Amino acid sequence: MEEKRYSTVEEESFGGKVSEPIVAPVPDTMSVDGTTEVHDWIDDLDWDKFPSFGPFSDEEAIARIEEAERDLKDPSKWVTSEQMWENLYKKYPWLR
Repeated sequence: MEEKRYSTVEEESFGGKVSEPIVAPVPDTMSVDGTTEVHDWIDDLDWDKFPSFGPFSDEEAIARIEEAERDLKDPSKWVTSEQMWENLYKKYPWLR
């Protein structure tokens, strides 16, 4: 049988110690199908107990969009960036 010889640039820098690659051991927390205990813990959570701030239905989403569009047309709800900077300069003149 012929002896394997691995000759690389790294061989000189590592003092001539070259070996075949080893397989990393599987951690004890890993299950056979590849999922971890953390995944199992997350899957077991009761997600209905956590607050949700998004729309719960299509109708609610459409209503929120329409309300936002109405707010865009109402000048009392927003100011332009130029107006915002002018207000900041009046209140804090050192920002100029």
